[in-house]
Amino acid sequence: MKSQLLLLDANIVIYLCEEGFWNLFIQECCVTLTRTVVEEVLSYDLGPDIREGRIQCIEVPLATIQKFTSKYGPVYLDRLDAGETESLAFLMDSREKWFFSSADEIVFKVLGREGRSEQGISLEEILGKIGLTLPDLKRHYTKAFRENVTRKGQIDSITDFGHSL
Repeated sequence: MKSQLLLLDANIVIYLCEEGFWNLFIQECCVTLTRTVVEEVLSYDLGPDIREGRIQCIEVPLATIQKFTSKYGPVYLDRLDAGETESLAFLMDSREKWFFSSADEIVFKVLGREGRSEQGISLEEILGKIGLTLPDLKRHYTKAFRENVTRKGQIDSITDFGHSL
């Protein structure tokens, strides 16, 4: 996983920190967070990890975020928080194949709607790739959850549900 381009949503960072797996996780994975996600998890003080290069922090230009949000109506936008929006805008604008992990349904729906389901990855899938297992992993962190809501986004794409007006 060190070679893969991996974006994390705040809920993944928080879960890993609370479970005591954050340091081990960033030793095994090449993690990138948007500035907004870093701000959303301020109480976990990722500053030393950023300064010492254990994780990368990126800032996404406002124009990139606006380009992304202009494609969606309130059905989608009202469910995306700022960190998810910034991360998805970056992923959609990048020419590189980033993977994005979240525990929020709307993230995987967006990826499914955009025909980028292969760029979504659950925490369960990442942990499996690096040989870690967390006991009692909640449904929102599983591959089955990701696949189910990605399909919903694909259906939204077919019916043009959730587009901007």
